[in-house]
Amino acid sequence: MPLCFPRQTVLTILSRFPRPADTLEQKAREYLQAISAQEADALWEQLCMRVLLSPVYLEALWPDVCAQHPNMQQLVKGLREQLWVPATMAQVETSSAQWVLEQGDADQPDTLMHQLLSYLSSANPVGDSSFGFLARYYTWRDLVVTQLVAPQRTELLDRVFSLLDMQNKHWGKPYCGGYAYQGYARIGLAGVKPTEVRLQAYGFTSWLKPAMSVLEIGCNNGFMAIELARHAGSVDAVEYNPFLVEIGRITAEALDQRNVHFEVADFSSWAPLKRYDVVLSFANHCTIDGNLSVEFESFVAKLWHLTNEDGWLFFESHNVFGPGAGTAGDDGDLDHKFDIMERYFELVDSKMTKAFVPSQDVDKLFVVLRRRSQVLPAVQRRMNLHEARKHYSYQGQPFT
Repeated sequence: MPLCFPRQTVLTILSRFPRPADTLEQKAREYLQAISAQEADALWEQLCMRVLLSPVYLEALWPDVCAQHPNMQQLVKGLREQLWVPATMAQVETSSAQWVLEQGDADQPDTLMHQLLSYLSSANPVGDSSFGFLARYYTWRDLVVTQLVAPQRTELLDRVFSLLDMQNKHWGKPYCGGYAYQGYARIGLAGVKPTEVRLQAYGFTSWLKPAMSVLEIGCNNGFMAIELARHAGSVDAVEYNPFLVEIGRITAEALDQRNVHFEVADFSSWAPLKRYDVVLSFANHCTIDGNLSVEFESFVAKLWHLTNEDGWLFFESHNVFGPGAGTAGDDGDLDHKFDIMERYFELVDSKMTKAFVPSQDVDKLFVVLRRRSQVLPAVQRRMNLHEARKHYSYQGQPFT
């Protein structure tokens, strides 16, 4: 009996935490409502094959089942390996098809797909400190969207999730329950922080010029750097995590974005060969995974040396509502930090930006600064964190 697309259930799931500015997601909703039952069922079968025959997606979407039945992933992995052997190919194809038919039937209560859709339809992410629900929710959302309206991106997305899986197994302390921290609507990946919407909130992309050079420190999976490379002359992006750097590289290659360069490096010891017109430090003056912890003035002084005369620093905070105790991810002491920062850079403007996911993230402060021609021995600080936290728009026009 053929599989049937549980259309209404999937639409309900996609509507729980929508991304209104994501055109692919909107197209996926519209397409799913418009196509015939026959077309939808064919797409569901393709999606089930893509998911249920992948050890990576099995673990990402059904972590509890995989933990309870450790042989399941090995069996699926064995099927994929044996598919290359001529003598076993026909039997493997038959076994794979039977597995997909059994577990892809969303109407049967004991199947993997029924279990997943029930969970994603009803579970509450609030209070989930491990990010477990949202990691599964957005992974499923990405798979559905690309399968429906961006099939040309499925191969790239599968490679991205494979690298995230390798990171989870071999790197340690992954962000966001192992899901992507940065999202990129161009490739169908929601992410915790959607790159295009995030840049729109910051408001500086139209101000960038083709002659400008940009450096991003701690570029994560590189989507911000790739998007900025569409507006600037060149972008260099530095990241300590090699799995995330590889995601950036394969994405830039897939999008034919050639003016962005990625480098695996520890920023604390990295020695660049040039200065830049714009330097980006987005929540990277220390990192919550513990991979970067530099004394703050040393960090700021290095940023000053990396920036061209009259160049710009765009700085994003960690949690400005924290207690200011000096722990990683706590920028409740930002006034004290800016006693140092403003000796090196002039504060131009700032604004708060909203978190993009329903839990496990906080609103951040985005700050625009201009490099001083020389470091001042003392300065009257302009940053007032108590006031800055109130404003979700710029007080002036920093990019005119």
